[in-house]
Amino acid sequence: MKRIITIFSIVLLSLCACTKQNHQVKILAHRGNASTGSEFTTDENTLEALRRAQELNFDGCEFDVHLTADGELVIHHDNKLAPGLTCQGNTLEEIRAHKLPFGHQVPTLREWLVQAKKSPNMKQMLEIKAHKADRETELITKSLEIIRELDMLDQMYMLSFKTSTVDEVLRQEPNMRVILNSSSLHHSLTPEEVKARGYHAVSYNINVILNHPEWIEQFKEYGIETFLWMVNSPCTYNIAKNLGFTWVTTDFYDVITK
Repeated sequence: MKRIITIFSIVLLSLCACTKQNHQVKILAHRGNASTGSEFTTDENTLEALRRAQELNFDGCEFDVHLTADGELVIHHDNKLAPGLTCQGNTLEEIRAHKLPFGHQVPTLREWLVQAKKSPNMKQMLEIKAHKADRETELITKSLEIIRELDMLDQMYMLSFKTSTVDEVLRQEPNMRVILNSSSLHHSLTPEEVKARGYHAVSYNINVILNHPEWIEQFKEYGIETFLWMVNSPCTYNIAKNLGFTWVTTDFYDVITK
């Protein structure tokens, strides 16, 4: 066991040290750009975090969507906002009355997309947060209605940790680009399985890829984009470039690009 750990450490260090200088990795702002240096300086998943990402010309921006108790769509990572207040269990009015740590409101999906449309070259990755099945279907339907209304289908991806949710997106909108998220060492789909399901991309945790580095080239052969998360250090950024990932997902742009 000790010898295996030593070999793994040597491989990891070599990947950190070596980069393919000619390989350009796209950078995805995780919940917008909410940091300065290594510190969070605004609320994530807010219009301010999105505007910061736009100012720095990120290649893409990821955000999280919930369906409120009265059927509205809001942007926040966790379901819980405060004691007795949740994105899925309260109304939009109740949620909008709440102030986030840096003083911002929770934005609606429409507000987010209207702002995002001002930077048409920045891709938008909408993560569908876990709900009961019927409410997830409603969330997908309402999200797609807004996306179509704003004519933003070409700018969008939709993603989930659940294959059933990703499949429902494709059922409702076959032209939507979809991403499967995974952090499971033993239950992540192989390149062949991802291709068979018609998914456009995968976003895998670094632990998954370090156990299956050969998958990157296989995904490339199938035309499937690859996202690595989380990439919050120069070492992990170098690993992504060395392995040939399409995208990296980061909270700390200043740190990884210094």
